[in-house]
Amino acid sequence: MDAEAIARIDATLLPQMDRHHLRLLAHCLDSFQAMDHDAEGRLPDAASRRRWCEQQPVVAEDPAFLRSLMLQLNGAAEQLQALAESLNKAPLQLNLDDLITAAEARCHHQLQNKSADAP
Repeated sequence: MDAEAIARIDATLLPQMDRHHLRLLAHCLDSFQAMDHDAEGRLPDAASRRRWCEQQPVVAEDPAFLRSLMLQLNGAAEQLQALAESLNKAPLQLNLDDLITAAEARCHHQLQNKSADAP
């Protein structure tokens, strides 16, 4: 993820935790796009993810980090798949604008629910 993407995320009015989550999700999307994938834009399967992670020197040298990263990638894959389905896109066709729009909509929805619950 480049500095411009980070700056775009940081420029949103999202709460700090949501911006952090958005940065992680965007980084995972970038990683998935760098892995072996099919022409239809589907996410790499678990075996492809593991192979790619094992080719990253920092990851390959630390088995505990590899396990944590695989869990993170699996969770991100589920979130990206759900978002892609809601937008009628292939997951690897998602972009930063899609992620930002979804995060802003989720936060707006949460704020509305809090307002409705307030006395």
